[in-house]
Amino acid sequence: MANLGKKILAAFVEVTDEEPTTVAKQLEVKQLSTSVDTVQTRQKPQANNTTTEKFKQYFDQLFKDANLPGPDYFEFCKMTEAMQAILDEKARYSAAFAGLSVQGLDKQKLLNTAASYLKILETDANSFDSTVDAALKEKVQGKQQEIEAKQKRIADISREITDLQHQIQLLQHEVRENEERIESNSGGYKAASENMKEKILYDIEKIKQHIV
Repeated sequence: MANLGKKILAAFVEVTDEEPTTVAKQLEVKQLSTSVDTVQTRQKPQANNTTTEKFKQYFDQLFKDANLPGPDYFEFCKMTEAMQAILDEKARYSAAFAGLSVQGLDKQKLLNTAASYLKILETDANSFDSTVDAALKEKVQGKQQEIEAKQKRIADISREITDLQHQIQLLQHEVRENEERIESNSGGYKAASENMKEKILYDIEKIKQHIV
């Protein structure tokens, strides 16, 4: 049963992009038929027609697999569904029971088997909730963690870019200072070198003139 539930859940998650909230946390099925209004005492979660039909088929198969030989609550429920044309509820229930009582169904067996189907439903719902929790971790929480990790990475990269831009500005300032210093020193060297050259040439001429 759990495998069939997982297949339906997987189809639900992949076919629609909606979060499976109505399935995961509010699944409260109290009957086989979706048309019986008086049996269910709590408000049913809202679902679209496709989802409703999908799970109706699932529960129908679940109870078919658990159905024992001979008439019980499953056959009784199916018969009351088939008798929807009988508007009076008491008459409908009585007619369905009368039709099955000739096959060996009595009231106590009917109540006992109805309670058994409730237990089957509760067990399956617990298994389904576990499946939903796992799907939420994989499809929602896991993806959310991935988003947060990427956002953190973006923040880290942004800080790194800002730091690199600051370093670039410092380097550009240092380059300008070094360039100005080198140009200044180069100009000073050339001027001093030219002066020294002229002095030497001047001394050479004077040596030739004054020293015999």
